[in-house]
Parts: sequence; structure tokens; C-alpha cells
Amino acid sequence: MEHEVGQSDGAPQYVHRTNLSMRLPRWAHKRMKGEAKLAGKTVADHYAAVLERFLDEEADGFRKYLLTGPTSSPSVTLALAQPVVGRVRELADERDMVISDIVYTAILIHMGEAHIARAA
Repeated sequence: MEHEVGQSDGAPQYVHRTNLSMRLPRWAHKRMKGEAKLAGKTVADHYAAVLERFLDEEADGFRKYLLTGPTSSPSVTLALAQPVVGRVRELADERDMVISDIVYTAILIHMGEAHIARAA
């Protein structure tokens, strides 16, 4: 799946996207959508930026545990840039983690809702 992201020298540029499905509490997804709108980004691009930051800066601190949301959380599917999806899936496979928990942890850290010092 390709989506146009802009133009360079008059030619459209495309980013390859892949679906990533996860379970997230409604309040968290709603807040991420609001942040994306305020930033003038698509929801998918906002999620991708949050996940990239988590993978680059925080993931190593979560080798043994992640934060989990309610099991009743609805499913959300987003078309994210393939490299981001690949990194999330690779982390899940390497550490035997659930993708939803990786995404939820990244979102809570981004929102300042994760109290890491208390969880450690």
C-alpha cells in the first residue's frame, strides 16, 4: 500500500505503508487523534512518530515488562510506514511481547501517563 506524502521536484513522493493492528483504550486513541489534528498530521503519521521515538529512546528499558491496557479495549488498525511496522513486529518477536502492549506503553510514555519510576 502506498500513500502520497508530498512532492519533490514536481514528482509525488510515496511512503510504503503496512497495516498494524492493536488493542487500545478508547481514551488513548481519541487523545492521539486529537494531538495529530492539532499538529496538522495524519493519525497514522502521529502514531509512527510516537512509536519511532519509543523504539529509538525507550524500548531498551522495557526488556522485562510493558504496560498493558484493558483486555476489553477495541481494536485499532492503522496503515503505518513499513519500516516502523517492521521494527515493532521485530521487537515483539525478539522479546516475546504483544504488539498492543508495545504500542500502549509507547503512547503512555509519550502522554506522560506512565509512571516508570514506580513501575520499575
